[in-house]
Amino acid sequence: FFSSTMAEESVKVAVRMRVFNGREKEAHATRIIRMETQDKGSNTYIKDPNDGHERKFNFDYSFQSHSQDEPGIGDWATQDTVFESLGRPVMEAALEGKNVCLFAYGQTGAGKSYSMLGKPDDPGIIPRTCNAIFQIVDSNTDKNLSFKVDIQVVEIYCEQINDLLDDRKHWPIHGHKPRLTDRGYVVDTKRFPCLKYQDIEKAFKFADQNRSVGSHALNPESSRAHTIYTITYERIKKNDAGKVVEVITAALNLVDLAGSERTDSAGTQGQMLKEGNAINLSLTALGGCIKALSERKRPNFRDSKLTLLLQGSMTNGKVVMIAALSPASICHDESLSTLRFAERIKQVKIKVSKNVTADPVAEMKKAMEEERIRLEKEINRLKAELGGSGTEESMDNLASALEEQAEAAASMKAEFERRMKELDEDAAARAARQADIQGMQSLALGGVFLEAECSGPHLRNLNEDPRLAETLLYEFKPGTTVLGRSDKANPPNIEFNGMGMTKNHCTVLFENDTVTITAGPNSRTLINGKAITEPTKLKHNMRVWLGNNYAFRFAFPGHEAEGEELESDPDYHFAEKEIVDEDGSQGDTTAGVSGTMGNILSEALKKTEQANLIASDLSQPVRFEAKIYKERLTGENGVLIRVVMPDGELFWPMAKMEDRLRLMTNAWQVWQRSEDEGDAYRPQLGPDNPFVDNDFQLIGECDVWLQSLSNMIEQTADPSVLGMGGAVEGRAKITLSPCDSHGKEGPWDDDEENDPFVDEPVDLLDEEIKFKVKISEVIFDTNNKVSCKYLNTFVRYKFNPGDPDSEWVETAKCKEQTFNPKYNFKKMHIVTVDRSILQLLQQGRIIFQVWGQVANKLVAGDSALYQPGKRGQLARLDAAIEEKKKVLEELDQKVEECKRKLAFSSSFQM
Repeated sequence: FFSSTMAEESVKVAVRMRVFNGREKEAHATRIIRMETQDKGSNTYIKDPNDGHERKFNFDYSFQSHSQDEPGIGDWATQDTVFESLGRPVMEAALEGKNVCLFAYGQTGAGKSYSMLGKPDDPGIIPRTCNAIFQIVDSNTDKNLSFKVDIQVVEIYCEQINDLLDDRKHWPIHGHKPRLTDRGYVVDTKRFPCLKYQDIEKAFKFADQNRSVGSHALNPESSRAHTIYTITYERIKKNDAGKVVEVITAALNLVDLAGSERTDSAGTQGQMLKEGNAINLSLTALGGCIKALSERKRPNFRDSKLTLLLQGSMTNGKVVMIAALSPASICHDESLSTLRFAERIKQVKIKVSKNVTADPVAEMKKAMEEERIRLEKEINRLKAELGGSGTEESMDNLASALEEQAEAAASMKAEFERRMKELDEDAAARAARQADIQGMQSLALGGVFLEAECSGPHLRNLNEDPRLAETLLYEFKPGTTVLGRSDKANPPNIEFNGMGMTKNHCTVLFENDTVTITAGPNSRTLINGKAITEPTKLKHNMRVWLGNNYAFRFAFPGHEAEGEELESDPDYHFAEKEIVDEDGSQGDTTAGVSGTMGNILSEALKKTEQANLIASDLSQPVRFEAKIYKERLTGENGVLIRVVMPDGELFWPMAKMEDRLRLMTNAWQVWQRSEDEGDAYRPQLGPDNPFVDNDFQLIGECDVWLQSLSNMIEQTADPSVLGMGGAVEGRAKITLSPCDSHGKEGPWDDDEENDPFVDEPVDLLDEEIKFKVKISEVIFDTNNKVSCKYLNTFVRYKFNPGDPDSEWVETAKCKEQTFNPKYNFKKMHIVTVDRSILQLLQQGRIIFQVWGQVANKLVAGDSALYQPGKRGQLARLDAAIEEKKKVLEELDQKVEECKRKLAFSSSFQM
């Protein structure tokens, strides 16, 4: 397309403060944010709840949607206020042919989706913007003007792009791959033709239902996925002869980002895993690109799928961001982080271009020719290099360039053909394409009642995302309804293929105006948080859980009086709390744990339950348990995941568990498809197996108190190394050795001038002291084990963990798999003693961490045993038999060798 470059524009930034939510009210949180409007721009203030210090930030807009009545916190802002300030300028830019990117940023639950999507009776920016576009399209009276509006909706979860307008059964296992076009990177997902605004609403509804189905089946954390709504707007102008004389095109990328939770950087959580957390990768990459743009540097958009898809809008389009804020004191750190991010993006300036062309075909041919010439020049340059003294690197570069040329040619040809097809597509063809997509969608949701309301008894899905809650209705017809996994021999009436679902999972009988549910054998079916073992009558508003993730509210129109008397219809959190309370009454891990830690533990228990279901389906000899532990460096409570295997155990932080659970879920999807289609399952092997963990593990920690150094006296200690589960893993031998001003160690004579000993620790104030930390060895507890389960062990520590600039000091790795790794490590420390250091010497300690890798034979997920179901049992037996055969063959070889030696010895004696 021909692009006319305009002047630079700064990114427009707005922040919005919401009301307190239920959790914040229960915690008796106070408001820490206030806003004020200026003649130009606005100010947002945030107060530190600990010391009362208030910080000021300046933005284009500050929307106060917390209270209409509280004075001094800013002007009240409605959804209409937000649309007029942000949505309408976005729409007008699109109508001019400018690409637009509007995204919402903030922690989970801060109100991003409400601002972007809103509610049916109070729509947000996205539906209002789309509605305004169609109002202009519908008001057109010029017969020479025609309009085309399409919508794509994709979800990015853990760097996998999924099409929310397509049947989930059609999704590629590893997601859609972006491809490069003259307009930036795009994905070939369903483009739904919108002939009127109601078509946009239908697309939104199906996308929400598709997300709801997915959150039930695989990913209950809907807030952890980014959603991109791409509205493609095209205005075609023809002359009286019917020839196209102008085409204006714009892409509106409306992005609802996942929650921007901070990562705990202290101690175990921040240090245990080096692998990237894919859930946070996109937000990290987005922040990196914005930082580079603000500093006028070249951003690396290839760091994530999110930034790759937004590259076109972020480099030549209009960009608007709305940052969602919680006003609560308990969310101070997260809100401050969001404000800092918003402040950074405000510094970005972008040259905005218009996408206008008089002859689309000619412009595309021109773009193709320019790309061909560019690649040809690059190839000729590389050939010239080879003509001289061609190196291996230059030959590789030439091969890459030739490959790029071939890929670019194929991509440009496909894009040209697609574009020509779009230009030739008339209203009838678009209507037919729309009908085809709608026909597919009507069959895609597996038994969902598609009307808005249902007059008979039915289930309504519950979801932690309020927008996705009660978007799926499953009606019970008179007679028996079977619910369960897909079964070609006996298909269920309502099909649920998610975690923990079985064939014939449960049956529902509707007769004589009564609805009764019966759990199938070995199925997890809960009513109001309790597992049922016999037929149970369903009453209005009862909560029903099936499998691991399927949560519902039972609705029985006309029979509301028979149900519980509740202030409002029960939601997902109400239903989830019932399970937690029931588990607590049965002596579960959650007993006696409440507040924030109770919520964290509850989330961890859901993840371990899902991981255990996957391990069971994939026949993995591993079990996951959630445990509360105290972070030794910070003294705060946290949650670890205990990974129990046949020959040992590991401990994973929650961040690692989340990342591994994503990989387990992908493996489970592959297994599920194999089971449903009757194909042999091909397991992931080696490092791709999510149950194999070759990362370094925190084996345990030990303390050495520093009091002896406050008098500059040598101390040798052998503290116990305590594992993450509290068991003693062994002992370490550590020495703290004071040195004189020349760095030499004692002993010193009693009257020697260089002796650093002091009677009173206060005498060290403002003095420079020197001492060495020596780590000789670690002796692991044998516990009657034949061999040590760790190798490549090392010890590390921080002298002053309270100093944010303090770095870890590490020994060299002992590569042997031994119970007694030797390190012979020495490190000189030179410290100027101020009052904080003096307090550390008198009352503090050094925490030493012992790390290592688990020996391969103790790692779960042996590829020979990695088979599902009955095939897995047979595979284990076959593997065991083969192992026995190998042992017998080795014994036979040894026997034969002995026979030969005896024969040789006998012949020599004769």
